[in-house]
Amino acid sequence: MQVQNNIFISLDEFDKIQANYDGKAEYYNGQILFSSRTSMAHNRIVMGISSTLYNFFKGSKCTPYSEQIEVIFKNESEIYKFLPDIFVMCEDASKKGESFISAPKIIFEVVSPEYSDHDYFIKANIYQRFGVLEYNIVEQNGMITQYSLIDGAYRTPKVLNNKDIYVSSVFPDLRIELKDIFEF
Repeated sequence: MQVQNNIFISLDEFDKIQANYDGKAEYYNGQILFSSRTSMAHNRIVMGISSTLYNFFKGSKCTPYSEQIEVIFKNESEIYKFLPDIFVMCEDASKKGESFISAPKIIFEVVSPEYSDHDYFIKANIYQRFGVLEYNIVEQNGMITQYSLIDGAYRTPKVLNNKDIYVSSVFPDLRIELKDIFEF
């Protein structure tokens, strides 16, 4: 993911760029975060997690979504438009058109080594400040770093590997055998 620095981009300009960019473009309060298309490994991991979440939440008041749906984080002085790889919204979510304007309950970001700093630092800070209850950074080598929001802050993360069982801090019955996600 590459940040377009030192140039303020308006939301209208961003929407035009995003519509014509052959990759992923996210709005970072006046800057743009660009990333290229995803890899096959990235896609398989996203599909594995998404299908597990779909089956778990089927018939409930929550729904998993993927990176083609925008989540807008906004307050009086900031605005961010992100396309999380996978996220869970429940019936209390607010929408504006085809975008969500409230924080997801859970986010999974599948990262590649060259772009992971944005997910570990930039997005983690924003997700924490806007109330994402659980943020999971998924590395393609089989590691997951799980952050849980406690008293308004992400505390010491839990680090899982491909032999562990992921257990959601938001939905304790949601369990994923990570070997099923990472072994192709």
